[in-house]
Amino acid sequence: MKPNILVIMSDQHTPSVLGCYGNKDVLTPNLDALSENGVTFDNAYCNNPVCVPSRMSMLTGMHSHAIDVWHNGDALPPQLATWPLSLRLEGYETVISGRNHMLWGDRLGGFSRRLCGDYGTVVPALKPGRTRQGSGLPQGIKGTLGPVEDSKNIRLDEEACREAEAYLEDTHKDPFALFVGLYNPHAPFTVPQKYYDMYKDFEPELHRDEVIEPMYKEFTDARGLDKDILLDAIKTYYAMVSYVDDFVGRLMKSLEKSGQLENTIVVYTSDHGEMLSRHGMWHKMCFYEDSVRVPMIVMNQKRFSTGTHVSENISLLDLFPTFMDWAQHSTDLPLDGESFNAALTDSSWQRTHAVIAESIGVKRSQPGLMVKQGHYKLIHYHDTPDVLFDLKSDPMEHINKAEDPAYAEIMKSLVSKIPADWDPEDINTTVDANLKHLYYHNLVGIQDQK
Repeated sequence: MKPNILVIMSDQHTPSVLGCYGNKDVLTPNLDALSENGVTFDNAYCNNPVCVPSRMSMLTGMHSHAIDVWHNGDALPPQLATWPLSLRLEGYETVISGRNHMLWGDRLGGFSRRLCGDYGTVVPALKPGRTRQGSGLPQGIKGTLGPVEDSKNIRLDEEACREAEAYLEDTHKDPFALFVGLYNPHAPFTVPQKYYDMYKDFEPELHRDEVIEPMYKEFTDARGLDKDILLDAIKTYYAMVSYVDDFVGRLMKSLEKSGQLENTIVVYTSDHGEMLSRHGMWHKMCFYEDSVRVPMIVMNQKRFSTGTHVSENISLLDLFPTFMDWAQHSTDLPLDGESFNAALTDSSWQRTHAVIAESIGVKRSQPGLMVKQGHYKLIHYHDTPDVLFDLKSDPMEHINKAEDPAYAEIMKSLVSKIPADWDPEDINTTVDANLKHLYYHNLVGIQDQK
């Protein structure tokens, strides 16, 4: 029997704020239980630390430079196959509830149907030719901060969860693949009072003055803000993670109530992380661990190991080929990911290829990528000195080893893994063209999309 698949994807959840990843302050009993009954990947990565590029790569199993999606206003190219589409060929009903940031076209991305809207705001486009400089206040600290009882993000997550609960408990076609997209813990950092109150005695640590690589200095715009505001932002973020944890608990209860728990593989992940003051930075868009690493927990007690942690690197691109393994479906699509299905029963599994993440850069004309293999990480930006971190000896990413003669062979090996078709000039041309189209859409005005 082919398994059902339930994917829960939050937005902007760094794994460092999760109990099963070692955080002793955050309260995440449902996600911790998922980890205790499943397999937790300690080194899972997004492939672009920005919402839309990350999610479209995840859907297609292809890197940003292969699908030309770089900006939060870019559309999923309609000719590309996605894993929801491929699963439909194997008899799956593929259903989406909530956020996946598909703002143009049919807005289904290969899913057979949608339970509730993918409401979203397209980021205002730059006028063609402009280069984005500093970002002003960090996204999570703009406007309202702290406890609120009603907000757009709260309403949308409640609706997405409620519709998904009803779907799981109602009659539906089997097998199914249900994708539940949550806004939290994405900015703005607001949360219902009861979750905020869970952290009334929590004293967060602020990392305002850590070492930072020169290329990221313009992202440290919160250093001069009042310390109490920054600490309140961290506290609120923790509360938002607990809010997400409650949604996970609700969905698991509905799955159990439906009688489908044993035959459903549950996946919890996020599209990227949140710096949360590490290296003095907020938001994402960089290749430090708190931005580019994501939680990845996979659970089915009947099929897979329980309570195990896998240290091997994986990425969101790997979901597509892994889902194909679960569906017993072979594909000849040009996927960039690699199935991690074997790791779910063998924690000594080793990946064949390096993990790669991409970005349009700190400045729009400066494309960059990360190459991660083993515990070594290369950060490479166009026309910028390379950075090499040895995460085994330097997990906080403070010491650049790129010029260290002892690491010369490692540097050479990682540089050789940059894709042959990764061309910074081509990327710049594509980004400018995409933004020009988006700019004209914004001139007309974007209608309320439901």
